[in-house]
Amino acid sequence: MSGVLIIASLIMLQSFLARAQATDAHYEIGIVYYSDGANFKAIDKEVVSQGGRSTYSGKVKGAHATLRLQDGLPRIFRVCGVDPSRFKLYRFKSERNVRTVTIAKVNMLIGGAKFVLPEAELPVSIEASEGNCFALTPKSLLGDGEFGFSPTESADAFMFGVGDFKPSKKN
Repeated sequence: MSGVLIIASLIMLQSFLARAQATDAHYEIGIVYYSDGANFKAIDKEVVSQGGRSTYSGKVKGAHATLRLQDGLPRIFRVCGVDPSRFKLYRFKSERNVRTVTIAKVNMLIGGAKFVLPEAELPVSIEASEGNCFALTPKSLLGDGEFGFSPTESADAFMFGVGDFKPSKKN
């Protein structure tokens, strides 16, 4: 009987491994990956702090992202196990030692706020990929600059830069 148990266990293990490969189990849920040739590599997650008075903005420490991608090339990103439409791509401004994206502008004289975050959003196409993964492709080439994917209603950002950057001026 023990031989039958071993064979049954091996069949179950083989079935589990085949399922894990078919669902891209090597990708973490909710992490954004970028294409690097035929492979995908994870983008480090950073925290966006929010604040401000007349201009309410999101800020990430450091003037430039550590991850630099070559400019002039189409980019494909990947996210797995989550609703891909929640992941928005934004262009950030590099200022001194932070990267910022404006969320809203408040005018106290007229007592209102204008939400500008959607204006900072760059359009991406979403396509189903193998397993439970999705390809996120910017609809236009990304020029030099600082960018980040951020899920809606989250303080997480997956930051990267495109092209070379000039060191920030110290003031």
